[in-house]
Amino acid sequence: MLIDNYAYLNKLKDVHPAEKLLFALATMAVGFIPNALLNLAIVLMMGTVLVFKAGIPARIFLKMLLIPFSFIIIGMLTMMVNVIPAGSNALIKLSLPDFNVGITLESMKMSGLLFSRSMAMVSCLYFLAFTTPVMDIVAVLRSMKVPVLLLELMELIYRFLFVLMETSEKIYISQASRLGYINAKTSVHSLGRLASSLLVKSWRDSESLYISLEARGYDGELRVLTRSFPISQRNIFFIVLAEFLLLILAWLFRG
Repeated sequence: MLIDNYAYLNKLKDVHPAEKLLFALATMAVGFIPNALLNLAIVLMMGTVLVFKAGIPARIFLKMLLIPFSFIIIGMLTMMVNVIPAGSNALIKLSLPDFNVGITLESMKMSGLLFSRSMAMVSCLYFLAFTTPVMDIVAVLRSMKVPVLLLELMELIYRFLFVLMETSEKIYISQASRLGYINAKTSVHSLGRLASSLLVKSWRDSESLYISLEARGYDGELRVLTRSFPISQRNIFFIVLAEFLLLILAWLFRG
């Protein structure tokens, strides 16, 4: 529950969650401008705010950025390698009996843009996750009249995600201590047992949670106490200035 711990202990925890949500969403919207340099600037800006303003260790932020790296690389490769029409220029081309596949300059540009944009979006999400507890985000969304059912699903999924992660780690350590992953065959068997155990536990936990809610008068809506936050004109000015500077950067380096 590393991210959740920082969400409650960071230096920006007392900032109005609507301001942090606005900053993250506005920066994500600007990040859709097709400009790789702009996306790099967004990653640097979010990292700077997290490290120097929120007090998140730089190694933690970099470590979290590496988590979706492999998925993004796979997406880059699928976009970079395409079927090439006959007679078109290609940097690398492989001729097959019925068609040609290869890498063109345009596909490299598109894959590079995909990589930079994905990292920019991930950094915006990490800013929101590292600085804002999920209950504060839900409170803001509830004030925006988001359907209650969707908000409750967000709360429950977020909670059970960490529960399942902690449980899977304990089961894995227990299996590994009994040589459950000593070879490929045993590893596959142990992994299947781990998945089935998680399925059973998640089912039992959901049943126990529903029974406990019914015992406390659950009527279809989860009601929790929320804190009140002051709105800072200084923060609003910073958000507007940051987005304005990003737009200027995108305009200066357009094309």
